[in-house]
Amino acid sequence: MSIAKWLNEGENRVLNILLGAQPVDGTLWLGLYKNTEEPAETVTLADMNEPAGFGYARKALTRGYWTIIDDYALYLEQTFLAQGGAWGNIYGYFICTVQSGTSGKLLALEHLDSPLNIEDGKGIKVVPKITCA
Repeated sequence: MSIAKWLNEGENRVLNILLGAQPVDGTLWLGLYKNTEEPAETVTLADMNEPAGFGYARKALTRGYWTIIDDYALYLEQTFLAQGGAWGNIYGYFICTVQSGTSGKLLALEHLDSPLNIEDGKGIKVVPKITCA
């Protein structure tokens, strides 16, 4: 996996935090998606097709645990593991502002070059990485 791209909601949130009055998010959330086509910059959480059940849950990305190097930030490797059933093809990961549901903001995502088929007992490891370039 390479670098996640900023989405419109993410760019707007960064500007409002840095230059406006929006408070900083203490925790962001990492999720997986099954959308076959790479989502456009205007995508929202309501447009994302996540795996359901079988141990799937978004992972917390706690503020202060990111490593900043030059013009990008990366987080520790996160492992998602299917338990009790298959998730099918995973096409990428996303970073958002809510633990579950669609009420938050979708900040960034990375679409994989080819899908990964996650069968029962198998998983996927993700190192979230975002650039400011």
